[in-house]
Amino acid sequence: MAQSHNEEVTVEGSYTPHIKKSERLTQTPDTPKHEFNIPHYEVNTEDFFYSYKIESEPISPIQYKQNGGYDITNNFIKLGLGTRLSPDLIFRHYSDITRRMSLGLGITHNSTWLGMKDYDNAKYMNNAFKLSTTNRFSGFQLHSYINYHYDTYHLNYDNDGDYDYDYDNDSDNDYDGDANTRREIHSLNVKLLANNNQTSYKSLYNEFLLDYSYTGIRGGIQENLAKFKAHLEHSNSWFRKNNGVQTLSADIEADINNISQTLFLISANPYLAFDGEYYNLHLGFRVDAKTNTTSMGGIYPDIKGSLYLFERNFEVYAGLGGKTKINTLKEILTENPFIISDMTKFGEFDYEKTKIDFQGGLNFKALNKISGHAGISYRKIDNHVFYVSSIDQVGAFDIILNNCNIFNFDFDLIYNIREDIKIAASFAFNKYDMIYEECNDSLIDANEEIVNKKAWYKPETEFMLKGIYSMNDNWDFNIAAYVEGKRYALIGYETTEKLKPVCDIQLGCDYNLNDELSFYAEIKNLIHNKYQMYYGYPSYGFQAFLGFKYRF
Repeated sequence: MAQSHNEEVTVEGSYTPHIKKSERLTQTPDTPKHEFNIPHYEVNTEDFFYSYKIESEPISPIQYKQNGGYDITNNFIKLGLGTRLSPDLIFRHYSDITRRMSLGLGITHNSTWLGMKDYDNAKYMNNAFKLSTTNRFSGFQLHSYINYHYDTYHLNYDNDGDYDYDYDNDSDNDYDGDANTRREIHSLNVKLLANNNQTSYKSLYNEFLLDYSYTGIRGGIQENLAKFKAHLEHSNSWFRKNNGVQTLSADIEADINNISQTLFLISANPYLAFDGEYYNLHLGFRVDAKTNTTSMGGIYPDIKGSLYLFERNFEVYAGLGGKTKINTLKEILTENPFIISDMTKFGEFDYEKTKIDFQGGLNFKALNKISGHAGISYRKIDNHVFYVSSIDQVGAFDIILNNCNIFNFDFDLIYNIREDIKIAASFAFNKYDMIYEECNDSLIDANEEIVNKKAWYKPETEFMLKGIYSMNDNWDFNIAAYVEGKRYALIGYETTEKLKPVCDIQLGCDYNLNDELSFYAEIKNLIHNKYQMYYGYPSYGFQAFLGFKYRF
């Protein structure tokens, strides 16, 4: 919690694993930050060990994605074909146009064209285009990103095989006969990030970010989201000049979101950090102000502390905070693209308020081979988003906002057994305490006690395992497995359904013909487990992919 270290994995409160900064101790700062960067439910184009060993996700990729900028390290193409006529294309290009300007380009496509019992043909198609530039000036750098996504999903139908609803209620569409089962999501994200070239010690360092996002469902709802962020900091040795550095910082953020109605949130977060040989202390507070009168903003503590032991190979940390944020269409569709709720009603679409956010735990590293993290967290949240099956439309979902307390325990471990064998594992236990109140979803006219009973689709336990074995210069093998415990779905606001546990295993093999060209084979969902990510949408089951990778 005290300082930024290698990114590692903590899975928490969702059916997909999420990457977060777990604040590891690092003895070798030059180690690539993407080492053991376990994919988070999308095709990951960055190296597993900076050598393109694994790029594909261990969970079936039925999900809309809108990601920000990324660092491009190579010129790279991956092209393959799966057993369900599933093309998989990744292209990345990086070049220095001039001494002061760099250009990055990325194209991604994956889809499935053969259907199965539970789906229509062409169940999904994901396309992404990314363009990034970095301009270096005498006093600052300017980074710009343009990301465009176009995603299509064919939706579930009833038991008779007849489509009996119009998913997006678009009577003017000009699609073919199965138009009423298709959903198209368009999204555009533009970012400008400027930071000065000064060092942060004894000089003023600053960053400014402008971020605009458009997210829209064709024939449905549209969102425009704008963000402004500023970070200012100055470091010096005002206290204990011979031992330690102090940093005075401030973060200012303003978010404007418009979905028929406009939500506005502004926050300020000043803090003072003390860095010493054996400790780090972060003292500050956060103030949120918003325009919606149905709920107030807040003032939250921002306190973090770490104690370093055994030559900084062992860190004990704790922190207390809180925040208010806007529930955005962009985030909601990222998790569940089959939503039909009317987002224009504040009863369904509102601010999420984390009243208490406590975290504590330890990070450790041993023998330059093992690093790990064990931690607990407790959060008290108002207006947390959950999903329930719609009463009116088969295969569609509504949003409900419930208050809950969340306890989480997570454990991560990375073990470099030998130079040719490396493994990573993570485990999470999540306990949701749902707080019964009158349901704030104006569309729900049912038993509110049932609606508020469980944390719908949130797993209690999650486990991820990933490993790689380099047999020689030509052959590399890898495995990725994800296991998720019991989850519950609410059907028709009346019936509770216990979903089949998730167990998804992926195997991969690379044959490196030379330093530039490799051929690969992948197997997804090895045991053909037809788990349901959301009720009515089981995974595709077993799939095999063959293709090549070329670095140039």
